Amino acid sequence: MSRAWRAASPIAFALAALVACPSCGGDDPAGGSSTPAFGDGGVKNPPPAQVTPTTTCTSDADCKNGGKCKDVGAQGKACVVSKSCTGGSGANAACGDGRDCCDARAVPGGTFDRFNDADFPAKVSPFILDTFEVTAGRFRAWVEATNGNLRASAPAAGAGAHPKIPSSGWKTEWNAQLPASRADVDKMLGPDQCQVGTNLDDYGTLTWWTSEVDAKVKASNKGNASVLAENTRQALDGKAINCIPWYVLFAFCVWDGGRLPTDAEWSFALAGGSEQRGFPWGNVPAKDLAQIGENNQLSFVPVFAAGKDYLSAALWDKTSGPNVFPDWYVHTYGEKFRTKTDNAAHLAPVGKKPLGNGKWGHADLAGGVWEWMLDEGPIRPGTCNDCANVSWPAVDGKDPNAVKGPPDFEDRWFVGGARSVRGGAWDNALGLATAQTKIEVEWYTSYPVKRTYRSLGGRCARDL
Repeated sequence: MSRAWRAASPIAFALAALVACPSCGGDDPAGGSSTPAFGDGGVKNPPPAQVTPTTTCTSDADCKNGGKCKDVGAQGKACVVSKSCTGGSGANAACGDGRDCCDARAVPGGTFDRFNDADFPAKVSPFILDTFEVTAGRFRAWVEATNGNLRASAPAAGAGAHPKIPSSGWKTEWNAQLPASRADVDKMLGPDQCQVGTNLDDYGTLTWWTSEVDAKVKASNKGNASVLAENTRQALDGKAINCIPWYVLFAFCVWDGGRLPTDAEWSFALAGGSEQRGFPWGNVPAKDLAQIGENNQLSFVPVFAAGKDYLSAALWDKTSGPNVFPDWYVHTYGEKFRTKTDNAAHLAPVGKKPLGNGKWGHADLAGGVWEWMLDEGPIRPGTCNDCANVSWPAVDGKDPNAVKGPPDFEDRWFVGGARSVRGGAWDNALGLATAQTKIEVEWYTSYPVKRTYRSLGGRCARDL
């Protein structure tokens, strides 16, 4: 068994850096302004825009603009537009426990504390959140519909806005961030342009199938049937799209009839609202939790035995050795240990761990892939009322508030600002818990917008 995979996780470097340099830069990582930045960036949430709720329905005939009358859970039925489920793998009715891969569940809204922390009180209005992370198969539907020229189908100015947050929609200056050909798409999502973690000879993980990726995986894993089975085009299309830039995911969600969720909305679903769950499926007994590497500046997460049925991630296995991160952290999907060339063998298909679903049925809110949020980060303490900081810098601008330090992100990646990413991922134990330490909130809600990563994707929200 090989444990060499530990060197391949860029986010895992955060822990090593933290141990070596607790303060990293001189400022208190938990400090900073307590003034929240909402809506247009001011200190008060701006007046809400006029909201037109999604039409309730009894059949598809009640829906306009190509919408379907779908069961969205507790809210009954609503008209939902979602164009990406065209029938292929990851875009059919076989996600999770046999649901439509475009399934969406309503979230009733309410009040709660983000990060299970009273310093981050929030209120969110009812909305709809996709059950599953966007699969490679669903993304492929957009590529097929445009012959790869995603730029030609760029959203209209202002599209994809949160209905209560002015200026939160698409900006035409972002059009140039979209690929204009199939070749551009393949480069963007492949080893040529994905920033981190995609060297297929050194723990790379790509879910966007190309003939180049296919040939490389087959050549490196001859005779390993289980690895090859996890890396066919059909298998990869059922997994979350990764390496996707924030701008491209935003545009996909608009094309698919939705928008990006705010950090507050997504967090509400994660916590089960006022239940303040420790993890999306509920709470975990203290005896089954461990601090990552026993480091007191990081969250408590389940050990392997307690988490393996609930999430796709790397967790500490008490039976293997001491709590040394990442040496004795093993994977809950696929074989426990990775090899250098097994690509996506340890990234589970979306919804593969239904016991880990959230209160309203959403899958992979912990584990799977990190998920892009709408918000410009970092998230600061303060009251949030349908909030998000949408004072995004220009695509060639810098954000003076972006956090630097562990994981020592390169300055060039912060061009265009930083965004919140949430949910943790399959390749490490960081960020999985609802509760986060202040330093984790700083780091992972201030992720450089130009840094694409093998463990970063997302899902779409929709208005109710």
